[in-house]
Amino acid sequence: MEYRLIRQSRKTLSLRLDEQDGTVVVTAPRWISRRQIDAFVSKHADWIAKQQVRRQQKNALEATLTPKRVAELKARAKAELPPKIAAYAAILGVRPTGFKVTSAKKRFGSCSGKNSLCFSWRLMQYPEEAIDYVVVHELCHILHHDHSRAFYAAVSSVMPDYKARQKRLKVIPSDD
Repeated sequence: MEYRLIRQSRKTLSLRLDEQDGTVVVTAPRWISRRQIDAFVSKHADWIAKQQVRRQQKNALEATLTPKRVAELKARAKAELPPKIAAYAAILGVRPTGFKVTSAKKRFGSCSGKNSLCFSWRLMQYPEEAIDYVVVHELCHILHHDHSRAFYAAVSSVMPDYKARQKRLKVIPSDD
């Protein structure tokens, strides 16, 4: 399998797909042999194939997003997310300082250091339970600005099935 190799001063091997062209990229310590790197890539061939299919599905979905569809998703986000934020914020006893809908491609939501929440309109393509999970996830960052055990305990206190909801975000939605 072909891959682009980046050697750095590091201790471990890492593997990713380039966001632009889908090339397999291996980041490796300077001291490790090419044979070890090849073995590492071979060992992860199934993961690579799965990620390549996932990337193709995402690209296909993006291609179907007409300006009209994007406008609909943005409007839905602006209408549906604030009531969800308010309801879950009340349960958690937190108050976000702001709310914004973005066009982020790599993350569904974020919480700034000043507790302002951002959500990508792309989130609105996913099932309701996944959307609710992202809202709760970001609100819990107001309590814990990390992904510690305490953070996930807060998420779980509101949404005991959060792991199943989280998995729904891994499935590329079909555009309906």
